[in-house]
Amino acid sequence: MSTLFVLLCHPYSKSFNHAVAARVRERLAALGHELLFHDLYAEGFDPVLSQSELRRRFSLDELVQVHYRNIERSEGLIVIHPEWWSQPPAMLKGWIDRVLGPGIGYEFEGEEFMAKSRVPLLGGKRALVLATTDSQGAAKAGAGSSSALTGGEPLLSALWRETLAYCGIVDFHFRMLLDVRGAGASERLEWIEETAALACELFPEATPPTL
Repeated sequence: MSTLFVLLCHPYSKSFNHAVAARVRERLAALGHELLFHDLYAEGFDPVLSQSELRRRFSLDELVQVHYRNIERSEGLIVIHPEWWSQPPAMLKGWIDRVLGPGIGYEFEGEEFMAKSRVPLLGGKRALVLATTDSQGAAKAGAGSSSALTGGEPLLSALWRETLAYCGIVDFHFRMLLDVRGAGASERLEWIEETAALACELFPEATPPTL
């Protein structure tokens, strides 16, 4: 069994993102994983990094501290969110600012008054980002692509790749679901199952130790 941090960011409780998250959680729980689930909008997560928190390099916000503890003890990270203007929602960007900061995502170490070296703190974890967009994404998917799942490197993927690598997470996987607004019910159901299957492939059932 693995402990997985599952992060959802979408303001509408009946969104397609919520449906994807629910199915991913259902499938992973069936494999025996412990899931640490956070719905940022449902939690009322405050995305604003204050001056005092920036200078302190640590948050006194109890909810942020829960996120600190959960991401540290998890073996994998799964993030589900829409693409808005080629970026994550502002609340999710604020989560990155407040949670993946010094002491949790990375640290700078070295002699006093000397140049410091960055030390990533989240190495050894695996990450999967599942994003949705209303764009038809011809350039993103590649000419002639017929699947809504693409392993290309749009701006959003590059942002996540660089952010997570900065914190030491280099085992990174990204999938974009394209033209969600134009998809029919059957297509959406198929994509929900595809994304859940991908999550289970990346986070398979743990093999019991041999006695």
